Amino acid sequence: MRGLPLRAKIFFLFAATSLLIVVPALLLIARAVERGVYERARDDLDGAMLSVQQAWDTRDLLLAEAARARALDADLARAWQAGNMREVQRIIQLGLEKDVRPFVIDSTGRFILGPQIDAGPVAGAGQGRTTIAFPAKGDPVRFALEEVLADTVRLGRVGVGTRFSAASLKKQLNRTTEVVLLVGDSLIGTTLSDTAEAALNRGELLALKGSAAPVPRQIYAGQAYMARPLNLASRGLPATAILLRPITQELQVASAIKSSLWGIGFAALVLALVLAAVIARIVARPTQALAEASARMARGDFAAPLPRAGTDEIGQLARAFGEMRRAIADREGRLRSAQAEMIHREKLAAMGRLVAQLSHEINNPIYNIQNCLEALERRGDPNDPNREFLTLAQEELSRMASLTRRLLDQSRPQSDASSLLNLNALVTRVLTLAGPEIRERGVELRADLAPDLPPVVAHPEAIQQVLANLVANASDAMPGGGRLRVATRAVDEAVEVVVEDTGQGIAERDLPHIFEAFYTTKPAVTGIGLGLFVSEGIIRGHRGRIDVESTPGQGSRFIVRLPRETLDESLSDANQDAAVEARETAGV
Repeated sequence: MRGLPLRAKIFFLFAATSLLIVVPALLLIARAVERGVYERARDDLDGAMLSVQQAWDTRDLLLAEAARARALDADLARAWQAGNMREVQRIIQLGLEKDVRPFVIDSTGRFILGPQIDAGPVAGAGQGRTTIAFPAKGDPVRFALEEVLADTVRLGRVGVGTRFSAASLKKQLNRTTEVVLLVGDSLIGTTLSDTAEAALNRGELLALKGSAAPVPRQIYAGQAYMARPLNLASRGLPATAILLRPITQELQVASAIKSSLWGIGFAALVLALVLAAVIARIVARPTQALAEASARMARGDFAAPLPRAGTDEIGQLARAFGEMRRAIADREGRLRSAQAEMIHREKLAAMGRLVAQLSHEINNPIYNIQNCLEALERRGDPNDPNREFLTLAQEELSRMASLTRRLLDQSRPQSDASSLLNLNALVTRVLTLAGPEIRERGVELRADLAPDLPPVVAHPEAIQQVLANLVANASDAMPGGGRLRVATRAVDEAVEVVVEDTGQGIAERDLPHIFEAFYTTKPAVTGIGLGLFVSEGIIRGHRGRIDVESTPGQGSRFIVRLPRETLDESLSDANQDAAVEARETAGV
């Protein structure tokens, strides 16, 4: 076959393989069909046995618990001790299902309520297991009894029971499985047809009762069954349910299948040869597609279509080729990402240098101004009503000095500066400082502060910086006037500050970039693109987040969300004590 083309090799190999497979397969299938009938019936019987056993055990437990609950009922014991048997009957019947019968037996063994049962089974009842016995009339009864005591005096026994039959067990099974119920050596009933029931042989049933495995085949009234005995655990008389699975129709179908297999096998051989010719013709197409894709990839084109990946060698080759092509594309993507990351790092480095220089240059005049304000404070009149603004200016200068020192710390604030923070008071402070300038621009200022807002553990100066920046941005977005709303609210285990304006809004193309360093939509004179970048870093350091919603021409909404316990683990001992005291005061 060395000199044959690939298509011819595939055809001959496929044809020979088909002959070697189809003929033995016909023989194996013929045997497997009949074996499958018995296996399916055996599986059905195993599932049916499990269902009946589970239902039986569940009922066993429910009856025992019901008997125990009534025996421990103090009202029942008092009524019995008082001789009020009508009240005893009323109490024991409370909550019983229709098919559950109550039992009341006095200390002498006399039945006061319930079916009459011989003393032997009654004496062995109790201890958490139901007992099976025959009453004077009707089907066997399955019952549970418990002792009733009053101050160590034995009053008698109470319990609950229910009649059971083959039909009651059949409710747990599918419609194809039948039940034959034996109690002791007595046939109680079946769910078979009258004809099949009449054909039952008591000796065969007793033999089935002692079998531990499914019996392959039993014939009753011309019908074939798989049989499986199930011993039902109880005290008193032994009960056995023989489960019968009819297999007559399935055996007939299996016989018909075996008789037609040879015809189907011949047709399959012919079809296999036709498929061999078709496959031999089309098998070369995937290899041609791979060769073309390789050539195009060598020219830098990674979009060439590949053969559909299958489980054969060609499919594996196609997957390997596709993975190689994706790896090359990913490598190029990582190179582009690395380039962008380098540019971003260069920006951050430039920002660091800029901040360091600005901090040095700004701190000197800040300290000078602070000295001047302290001199004015010493020389001023203590009763001057404007002295409050002098103190406020000193605090703001101190905050500016602190911010210039910590501008680069974007990941997490200093732990020794954290404290319990009242956001409502902080928002009021920010609006008081920014209010006059905002109102001069014709902006209406509105504060909606939740009265029951819980405190958060945070850094006051850092959070004030964030809120001041958001308020300033909102004011800048409304050069012609508008409405600025600042609200606070508690949401689950967090608090939120909402800064909402009716300004110009943010364009959709700018939204993904507003938290990037040096990205700004303001004119170059008024913005350098660090405000939102710094604010987002501060909130992220508090394990919170800033969300933004904006519609161009209608305004923007910034939502600052802070967890209530964001920095508890970083508090110092003194701050921890203060936090506990503040929580108790605030009712947190």
